[in-house]
Order: sequence, then C-alpha cells, then structure tokens
Amino acid sequence: MPAARTLHKISTNVRFAATALLAPSLAGAWAERLFLTPPKPRCAASGYFDLIDAHSSFVAHRGRNLATWRWGSLEAPAVLLAHGWGGLATQLRGFVFHLAAAGLRVIAYDQPAHGLSEGRYTGLPDFADALAAIARHHGGVRAVIGHSLGATAAALAMSQGLALERAVLISPPSDVLGYSRRFARWHWIPERVRGAMQEAIEERYGVRWADLEVGRFARRIETAALVIHDRDDRMVPAWQGARLARVIPGARLWLTDGLGHGRILEDEAIQRAAAGFVTGRSAVAGNAYPSLPHPAPLY
Repeated sequence: MPAARTLHKISTNVRFAATALLAPSLAGAWAERLFLTPPKPRCAASGYFDLIDAHSSFVAHRGRNLATWRWGSLEAPAVLLAHGWGGLATQLRGFVFHLAAAGLRVIAYDQPAHGLSEGRYTGLPDFADALAAIARHHGGVRAVIGHSLGATAAALAMSQGLALERAVLISPPSDVLGYSRRFARWHWIPERVRGAMQEAIEERYGVRWADLEVGRFARRIETAALVIHDRDDRMVPAWQGARLARVIPGARLWLTDGLGHGRILEDEAIQRAAAGFVTGRSAVAGNAYPSLPHPAPLY
C-alpha cells in the first residue's frame, strides 16, 4: 500500500476509535456510510467506449436512475449481466458477443452508486432489488450472469421470487457477517460500533442481517445454477463459491486455476462456457457434491 494511503487509513481509523469512545451512535452512523460507499472502480472510464454499439437507457429505481445497455432484438429472450462491488458494466463486455451470437438479448447495467448510475450508498439488498427492478423493466429476462457481489445479489433476488431459468454465478462471496467483521478490524471499529452499523443497515433496507446469509436464503432457489470460482482468487476465497454451490439445490460447481478474481471475466473459455450454460447447450460441470442431501452440510 502506498505511504499516502497508509497514512490516510491510519488517520481515519484513529478518528473512528476516538469517536467510538465519545459518541458510539455517531460512530455507528459513520461506519454505516463507509460500509455502503463503493470504492472507485479500478477499470478505466474509457471502457464505456466498448459499449458504444449498445442501446443505452436509464431505469428508475428508488429515486435514482440506473444506467443500462442493451444488445439484440426486443423480442429475444434476455440475459442480465451484473457486475460486482466497485466494478462497472464494462467488465462483462466479453460475454456479450457469445450471448448475442446465440440469439439472446443482452442487458448490462451499472449497479446503484456505481459508474453512470446515480446514488451515494448501496449494499447487497440494494443490488438484489435493483437487479429485480431492471429485469421487470426490460421483461423477458430468463437468465443472469453475475460477478462477485453481483452474483450473490442475483442469488438473493432469485430466493426472493425473481423467476429465472438459469444463472451463472462467478466468484460469489458467501460470508456477509465475516466480511463485516473483517471490515471492522480493518478500520479499528469496536464490536459495539459494528453492531450499531449492522442495525442501521438493517433499518435502512428493512432486512435482517441473518437473512443475508446464503445458508438461509440460497436453499430456496429453484433456478438451474452454475457457480464458477478460481482457486487463486485472493479477494473472495474459492471456498465461498463452493459453499454457495453446496446450498443451491442441484447447482453445478466449476473451479478454475490461475484466473484470480478479475481476470476470470476476461477468459474466453469462461465466456463461452457461461453462454453455453445459459442457452442450455452445455452442462459445463458436474453437480456440486451430488451425493450430499440438500441442504448440504457446510464444512
């Protein structure tokens, strides 16, 4: 980490520690805003030129406009492309050719508070609700390809009633509580302040934290699902994707090597396999732990 970023982090964490002692409720609100603020994307804004061949529009969602891009005929069945935390729609551009070539309508979008979409704060429940809203707006959506938190959000949306035929979930995180605790340690946030942050987020989105655990919601998914995760993923360990695949009834699991968390989206074999699974032309991988009952035990 560069020296300037290190000093900024230390300064922020010292302020957190002091505020937690003097004004715990204020510290909880501050932590909530920080937790729900996406980082600046690592991919360049010039990547939007890759979407110039698409029909662009905005979809209204909870008082914000979400940027969307569409390829293909309005009459064709559609597939959604959902990027992850801190990402952009441009990251999933490589999937468009393979899906469009199969006769599908393709819809990509920037998540709330990301890229060209409006908003300052967002989180997993917001991701899931936005995905469902975009699916309703465009209509005829039969499948989704999601990456990272966008994949987990797709799973959450499906468990809440979004009817899809197929889903490809790439590098999905499945440990929401564990992430919040790592976030708290990173910013020197005491447990009581982390708890206040959690309560504030629950109130904001009207959902209990426990209901965001995949072990609770993913078993309700009836969509045919393929989970793809790389063993060398340093951002979201592969066991988290395997865990999600264990819980979704009949899900398939494909573990890759050497692609990491971001490069996995640029691999043509992954793009072709995802398109093959979405169209039903390829099963891609075997069932995840087919000999185990559902819900499968988590190890």
